[in-house]
Amino acid sequence: MDHPAWVRGPDGEFQFLGSVAQIYLEGAARREFGDFAMFDLPAFELKEERIHSRACDDLLGCAGIICTFYELERREADVNCVGIFTRAEEVGFAGAIELARTGALPEALTIFSLETSTPRGGAEMGRGPIVRVGDRLSIFDDAGTSHLLDVAKRTGIPVQRCLLDGGACEASAYQLYGYRCIAASLALGNYHNCAPDGTIACEYVSIDDYSNMVRLCVALARSGIESGNTLPARRLELEKKADAFRSFYRPLH
Repeated sequence: MDHPAWVRGPDGEFQFLGSVAQIYLEGAARREFGDFAMFDLPAFELKEERIHSRACDDLLGCAGIICTFYELERREADVNCVGIFTRAEEVGFAGAIELARTGALPEALTIFSLETSTPRGGAEMGRGPIVRVGDRLSIFDDAGTSHLLDVAKRTGIPVQRCLLDGGACEASAYQLYGYRCIAASLALGNYHNCAPDGTIACEYVSIDDYSNMVRLCVALARSGIESGNTLPARRLELEKKADAFRSFYRPLH
């Protein structure tokens, strides 16, 4: 499962899977799709500069990957990147963990995890995609995150930098197997379809945030990320920042 929903069991009855409090499920209408069922909500609507859907999480991450490749193709960009789609995130990152376990991905690959999440730590919807420095399980690669922020700054893409520790994402799963990971998130409203008033409603995100997420992905792909552990060019840049940091704080001691 990649979003809270029902699955038909061997006895023919539907079982709900997903982190939604029981109070929200009482009386909630559902729509069946064979052996699966979801909340009976619109699949897609545009309202007040926002995308509304019964499943933004993690569907918009998938859509973002597709739009990124469309834009790279449209611009005839000469880049080297891959799009990865995995299943069963909601029940324990089963797809991501299995892929990482196989070793099919190159060790030097930098994983850029895309997702949606409830804003925390001062993040706000409409102020740009959130460069996620970590989740409740781990902190992501510092040099890669810094590179991502530099790309956003150079290309004029508005972003926010926050620790979203309310949950976990695939980046933590890949890091368990030694992959270098960075992440970005779209601020999400009505997480898991749970509205503040206690009802079931569509999830939603800002159209501008989504558009800027795609722009960020395209810019990152075109910038390139140094592979391996040495990162000589990036390390030199970080050393310059460290010197500036020391110069700033030296008078304070």
